[in-house]
Amino acid sequence: MKTALKKTFAGVLALAGFALALPAHAVVVSYTVDAVAPLQLAAADAPPADAVLGPNGYPGDTISLQAYTGTFDLTVGTSIQKINTLDWTVNNTWEGTDANHWDVPSTFTLSRQIQIGAGTAILTQTGLLTATWETDYLHLDTGSTATLYTQGYRIDITSLATPDGGSPNLSGDSPWIQPTQDIYAQFTVTEASGIAAAPEPGSIAALMGLATLSLGSSAISRVRSKKRVTL
Repeated sequence: MKTALKKTFAGVLALAGFALALPAHAVVVSYTVDAVAPLQLAAADAPPADAVLGPNGYPGDTISLQAYTGTFDLTVGTSIQKINTLDWTVNNTWEGTDANHWDVPSTFTLSRQIQIGAGTAILTQTGLLTATWETDYLHLDTGSTATLYTQGYRIDITSLATPDGGSPNLSGDSPWIQPTQDIYAQFTVTEASGIAAAPEPGSIAALMGLATLSLGSSAISRVRSKKRVTL
């Protein structure tokens, strides 16, 4: 009987190895990226009291990021995923009274947390807003790569740059609300060194089924053998 059990156990291990060696199916996981509160980017020089719109009439542009929740396949490889929605409102910016102040540049930094499973990281991007007499221009740079770990995988996330673009909506009176813009990042998934990736749910179920079938067949064989001995 012990020999039969050993053979059965060895068979189960062989089946387990075969099941886990099969190509893994993608696991869909959710991720959440926090919002960034509005940043108001006014000119460095304060407008004088006799400015056309008065000292408080040039608040500058406002930018912010909406929070976002999405899903992607947690499988080794690289993909591009949306991470935020950019809101941009153009407003009057004090540009002085001479050509040396007609282009007003403002640098800024956007930092927010991303969470995938139990893993978290901070996504950081710098950007440049340039206010001119005719229109304003906004650009986000490629962000630094952030790394987090979940379910035995390493995920490197890099926020992607946006194309340079002027404000398309300047009709009517200020403030001028611009069309929203989707912000994306590159997700690169690799197996974490020294950490085994979590087995796929389908593989676990298949393994349990094979083990049950094998043990059941062994038990039936033993019962039949006993019956033959009794007779």
